[in-house]
Amino acid sequence: MSSTLVPSHALHRQRRKYIALAVAAITIFVHIAHSSLGESGMTSSPSLSSQILISPRPSLHAEEIIQRSYRQTFGALSTEILCSLDIDGKTCINSLLAEAMEISSLTSQSNNNTTSMSSTKSFPWWFITMLRDIKKKGSIHGAWHNLTILDPPMDFCAIEKIATTQWRNVQCFLNEGIEPKTRPRPCHLNKTSLDSRRSENVSRVVMLRDPLERLLSGYLNKCAHDGRRRVEGHCEPNTVFNDTDLTLQIRQDPRQLFAAYVDGFPLTWNIHFSPQSMYCDVLFRHVDNYEFVGHMGKDFFGYLQDLAAKLGQRNKLPEALEKVFHLSRELTLHENSNVGTETKAATHVNKYFTAASVRRALEYFAVDYVRLGLEVPSWAHDILAEESEIFMK
Repeated sequence: MSSTLVPSHALHRQRRKYIALAVAAITIFVHIAHSSLGESGMTSSPSLSSQILISPRPSLHAEEIIQRSYRQTFGALSTEILCSLDIDGKTCINSLLAEAMEISSLTSQSNNNTTSMSSTKSFPWWFITMLRDIKKKGSIHGAWHNLTILDPPMDFCAIEKIATTQWRNVQCFLNEGIEPKTRPRPCHLNKTSLDSRRSENVSRVVMLRDPLERLLSGYLNKCAHDGRRRVEGHCEPNTVFNDTDLTLQIRQDPRQLFAAYVDGFPLTWNIHFSPQSMYCDVLFRHVDNYEFVGHMGKDFFGYLQDLAAKLGQRNKLPEALEKVFHLSRELTLHENSNVGTETKAATHVNKYFTAASVRRALEYFAVDYVRLGLEVPSWAHDILAEESEIFMK
């Protein structure tokens, strides 16, 4: 069985995490003790019990949520064996699902045969549906997620909601000279072109994005507008989120409606919301072998500039990035922070996320934070901290 992997960027936070949890525990104990003595106006045990039942649980530290979720999902499976690099991505996912189902079956049998608490593993329901939908929906394994570029010799891992339309425009301009925005679909290469390139040293490139901001970006793009939601059908499960009667009472509150979506969308994992780790032949297995890994965040245009410098010698890559992303203009406009137009979801997080939806999303995408080494954004820490402060008052 595989061991839990803790990313290096989280290690230096462990001491701070345990101190914060200890302080929180002591504060809660003192609060309850004072309450039982009547200092908060409650003099009987029944009223104290009622207060405890209705009080929200203090927020766990973001890294603790992530590590716990990873241990309960990919960390509980033989991931390193079933998904070794000599095994293709489809087989990897199929094997993980088969093992998870077998363990779940043993857990069910154990629970039926004993009255004590079972020690066998079980998995969150949304993890089973994630593997199920990645397995049955072949589009996540589709060739169009690998954008093959002739010059420079490059394979770009295109992940939904990380500027895929723009990267397809880059591919079409470099391969066929097609101007941006005239053909937003991949420009497939013929067999002769592919054969001629296979002998070259091909660079693998991927852009990653914070999973929480990517989730909100997908929601705003695929769910927020009634017309687009109904036409495209990507706000799944459609039987829930296209039925306005089911969400009628909460549609005027963006946070509550988004929270309902976060709770419900794993019933049917849409390709626009699947973890980034699942793309491009199960990316987390070999991301360390990529020649260039960038991030679509506050330094997005800086990463584009670095990509042009690394792979753009004696070819048209810098010109393509200029045409598609208006790179020089954006660097001038945002020379201090490089905040790009492709990261607008980050400006809406406080309008849509609650502490509960942050926690849930961190659980869903724990594999991205652990295996791709992504950082939890500061605003997510702030939302969780605000909830803890409210609880302490």
